[in-house]
Amino acid sequence: MKEDAADRLYIIDARNGVERKLLLDWVHATSGDNEPQWASLAIEDDDHALPLETLRARLDGAPSRQVVPLRVAWRIPGFERDRALKFRHIIFGDPRHPGSLRSRLILLRDRRRAQILVGEAATLDALRNRFCRQTGGGDGEGTDSPEFAGFVARQAGLALDVAERGIRGTRYKVPRFVADGLRTSPKFRAALAELSDSTGRPVAELFREARPLMKEVIARPSALFLDLRARLDRMMFGGYAPEMEVDAAELARLRAILREHPTAILFTHKTYIDGATPSRLTYENDMPMLHSFGGANLDFAVMGEFFRRSGMIFIRRSFQDQPVYKLVLRHYIAWLLAKRFPLSWAFEGTRSRLGKLMPPKYGLMKYVLDAAHATGTRDVHFVPFVTSFDLIRDVEEYAAEQTGRSKKPESLSWFLGYMKSLKEPSGRIRLDIGNPVVIDEAPGPDDKRALEKIAFAVAVEANRVTPLTVTSVMCLILLGMAPRGATSAELLGAIGAVADWARVRGIRLSSELESGDGSALSGTVDTLVTSGLLARYEAGSETIYSIDPAKHPMASYYRNIIAHHFLDRAMVELALFDLRDADSGDATAAFWARIDRLRDLFKFEFFYPPRDEHRAAIEAELTRIDPVWDRRLASGDRGIAQMLRRCQPVVGHAILLPFAEAYSVVADLLARAKPSEAVDDKALEGAALTEGKQAYLLRRISSEASIGKLLFANGLSLMRHMGLADDATPDILAARRALLMELRGWANVMETMRLSTVALADRLPSAGEQL
Repeated sequence: MKEDAADRLYIIDARNGVERKLLLDWVHATSGDNEPQWASLAIEDDDHALPLETLRARLDGAPSRQVVPLRVAWRIPGFERDRALKFRHIIFGDPRHPGSLRSRLILLRDRRRAQILVGEAATLDALRNRFCRQTGGGDGEGTDSPEFAGFVARQAGLALDVAERGIRGTRYKVPRFVADGLRTSPKFRAALAELSDSTGRPVAELFREARPLMKEVIARPSALFLDLRARLDRMMFGGYAPEMEVDAAELARLRAILREHPTAILFTHKTYIDGATPSRLTYENDMPMLHSFGGANLDFAVMGEFFRRSGMIFIRRSFQDQPVYKLVLRHYIAWLLAKRFPLSWAFEGTRSRLGKLMPPKYGLMKYVLDAAHATGTRDVHFVPFVTSFDLIRDVEEYAAEQTGRSKKPESLSWFLGYMKSLKEPSGRIRLDIGNPVVIDEAPGPDDKRALEKIAFAVAVEANRVTPLTVTSVMCLILLGMAPRGATSAELLGAIGAVADWARVRGIRLSSELESGDGSALSGTVDTLVTSGLLARYEAGSETIYSIDPAKHPMASYYRNIIAHHFLDRAMVELALFDLRDADSGDATAAFWARIDRLRDLFKFEFFYPPRDEHRAAIEAELTRIDPVWDRRLASGDRGIAQMLRRCQPVVGHAILLPFAEAYSVVADLLARAKPSEAVDDKALEGAALTEGKQAYLLRRISSEASIGKLLFANGLSLMRHMGLADDATPDILAARRALLMELRGWANVMETMRLSTVALADRLPSAGEQL
């Protein structure tokens, strides 16, 4: 024991005299008669330069000398069990890092709260080899330099962090010494030298510019702020069931991915609070914290510091002409990926105002891929993450925005009101984690096509794992029958039919739909009725459910969340209904022509696979409807009628009618343009909102759900794609009128489909199980 102690150098990570005395007492008690070698540094507080003279002087020992790091870990009674951070902890500071006076008081009450941590030891020879391998020697200096002493101190701190996570948890794995790690990185120094060559500026000047940029960009998360953020997350979800639903196998797979691969979690963005579900999931399941991204405009006063200390990376809105900033950001992101610190952001960029997945924004994904490409980081995993809420408090705001009402500006009073609304009963939260999109080797910064393919793959996988929920299915059914309501028995029968349909196709179902648990289903329905989304009439002989016409825009949001699952079915149904009374000749050719046309008409609303893959998916859907569909289709009217009977209940009108009606409003306005008149996007939006309201009052469109700025914008995008948004000419005006007639024709087909659904419901017996 004496020989071992004599051959050791203890690095004491002490923030004050109390901790230093505790650690030195332990060192002397375990060193026998030998006078131990030690150096005391406040490594854990890494916001300041370390005094390295003593440590540097003691690093000249034999290569086999063991360097042993020590730290005091202060325990909070009961905290590891329920993580109940107290308000006093905010006032007096993190009890895991007490000051001198507080430390003495703790020791007087219970000395067991001070636990000695011993980090993994390393020989001086191993540390020197690691230093040369990771830093290239540190600006040309050898292992007797201050750079080496700083490196040893950082390695001691990291070893102690690992030991501390053994008692506190992986959720507190936070990046340490990031700026020092970047500054000493050979790749970062090489990038600075390359930039110096291209700009003619000295490397030293570039390095001086990089220092404050590192402070601006680098997040500084700490255990206290991670706990505070977790408490804020729990407050935001106060109106939802306490436990979030997540598949255990998916959770285990995510844990393995975060541990083994550079990872980014890309979540779908439906509400202000869905960005908190990934961080809440990782925190509550003791997984590494997530670094999220925010605009630099949010980096202000107290809130900016709070978010930076809880893991947010603030990014400037534009920095194309700031090469040093771009270089720092790129290498910082690469450093996080290489060290297995996962990233997280909303890959749609903004919240979806219609419920459907928005087109992906490429900015942050491009930053990450550029960083991986520039630094040679491989095997990056992009993990799609979908949060499903029974109720979303933002939806009323979205519906108001889409009908032209002004959005309420964010303010303190708005924030307090929003937080209050989140306390109202809102049902359950379900999390679905998609298969990762794995990038073995990142594409070059100019490969736009590769970037689009990666983003598209993430979007498709996010759509695949989006489940059917009670809210979305009920909105789908009731909107499809509106203005007629549905009896409890009719609704249960339709829900069961949709659930069975989804199971055959491998579509995910929420727990109530999967289990068929009547009490859970009734509980969710009660929540939807209480919120006002659904109306329930119980005075008659049967319980009737419906959606108030004024609530159709809100209900359409929930319906749109799952619309992509029904898209192929909707196209099949529309094509068959359109062929039913048509003298089409070759019915098979006419069917596929209609499928292609529907695909083209709604290409700005949905993500499609390539045409060959899409045709195969349509054929698979036809086979599920009728195994001999090809023979029936070829036989003409009679075969089509037989297939339609097998399609009941139909859903196509509930999926596509709002888009066809909204597009017809735009086409009608442009068809009435004067010769040579140009299209003014802003004026068209205002006119479409006015004309849409008029069309609804005249019932030329069936629902206010077909009135919306984004719907009109996509209709204009379609017309622009078709060459119909240029200055009006006689030919263009004629083509606009033809498109208007086509869209109205499709709307008429969908009305026929609705009537067939209502007629089917009227023929069914009314007795049955009640919700």
